[in-house]
Formats: sequence, C-alpha cells, structure tokens
Amino acid sequence: MEGIIISHVEKVPGGAILSRTALFDLDGTLLPVETDFFLKHYMDALAECFKGVMSTEAFQKALLEATYETINNLDPSTGNFEAFAASFTRLSGLPWDGVWPIFERYYVERYPKLRVHVPENPSAQAAVTKCVENGWRIVLATQPLFPEIATRERMKWCHIDSLPWEMVTTLDNMHFCKPHTEYYREIIEMLRLDASRCVMIGNDMQEDMVAKKVGMKTFLVEDLLIDRGEDLKPDSRGRLVDVPQVLNDLLPA
Repeated sequence: MEGIIISHVEKVPGGAILSRTALFDLDGTLLPVETDFFLKHYMDALAECFKGVMSTEAFQKALLEATYETINNLDPSTGNFEAFAASFTRLSGLPWDGVWPIFERYYVERYPKLRVHVPENPSAQAAVTKCVENGWRIVLATQPLFPEIATRERMKWCHIDSLPWEMVTTLDNMHFCKPHTEYYREIIEMLRLDASRCVMIGNDMQEDMVAKKVGMKTFLVEDLLIDRGEDLKPDSRGRLVDVPQVLNDLLPA
C-alpha cells in the first residue's frame, strides 16, 4: 500500500527487533468465514475436481486426515507442504506428481469463485491500516494449511492484499501449525522478533491465544469467536474495530 511509512526498526545486540509487531489471524478474524465455509464450499468444490481419480467420500476422508496429520507434524526438518504431500499420497494411494496439478488447477480456476460465499468486511482493511499508520509492523499469522496462491486470494476478499505485510504464513513457508507453540516460535525466529513486543490478534481462543505461552500479548476478536473450552486468558478482547486502540494500550510506543 503506497503512502504508508513504517516506523524505524530498532534492534538490540544479537539482532532481535524491538519495534512493535501485530500478528493477525485471517479466517474468522479479518475474513468473515466460519468453519462451515471450509467443510462445505471449499471441500465440495475441490472434491469435484478429483472425481475422475477417486470418489468424493474417499477424497474428503484423505484430505481431512492429511490435514490433521500436517497440523500435528512437529518434525522441524519437514515443511508443511512436504508433510501434507506425504500424508495425502499415503492415504489416497495416488502419486503426488499426478495429484498436485489437480490442486493447482483448482486454486487457479475455481477457488476464486468461492468469494461469493464470503460477506464484505470493511473493518479488516481499516483496522490493519490504522495499525500500520500507528507504527506497527504487521504479520499475517494465518493457519498455514493453504498454499500461497490460496491465501493471497483470500486476502483479496477482505482487501488486505496490498498492505505491507512483513510475512504471510502459508503451507509453503512454514514447518508448524497452530495451536502448537512451535508455530509462533518459528515466526519469531524467522523475523527476529522480540516476543514481548508482539501482539497476536485472532478469533480462536485455542489456536491464537496460545501465543501468550511464547511471551506475546494477545487480543481475542469476538466477532466470530471460537472457543473449545480450554482455560486460556487473552490480555484483552473485543471487536476487530477495537484493535488499533487496544494494541496501543497493550504496548505503548
């Protein structure tokens, strides 16, 4: 986004960055979609693309199990993409070099059409833009289970694709997933962040607020709240529109 000046980045000896960093979840936080969106519209449309090679039931079962295994892979030598590919290949019985082109065509040709199922959310661009204007660095800390092409597409749906993101976590560039603390530690290491100067903003109590365990401040967005009952206490909570002001209260410049 043109015209926004990011504040001076301070560092301490050893390279840690002291400037404030806001980490935003995407789905359910900036983008108003719920779990049903992925279980119905996304999976149904993708299953259609695989009808020539496997049944809808078999495909969806393999996709869900491979996704679950990827989320729970904690081997630092295996990236999320490699973990998913290995799992899906084993569960489907299909060679990956024949499967991945089907996924790629889907994300190029059919995935953008899912936008019709997602309502507009002008609060997303406004909230993140205000944070940047207030001197915050921004990271899109979305669950890294989608390839970059799909994540970038969803960013367009809530008009945040042109903002100056320091990093966007995707299937292609991460080794861990939420709710594991390793996911947040990997971001900290990759960007040389000081966790105490970071705030994680998300709508999922368990996946997003767990960032507190690595030393980050947390803000729970209640617009589309997900809470499975684990006793995690965010530092603050409220609506997405409250984020810019609350962040400044949590971590003054």
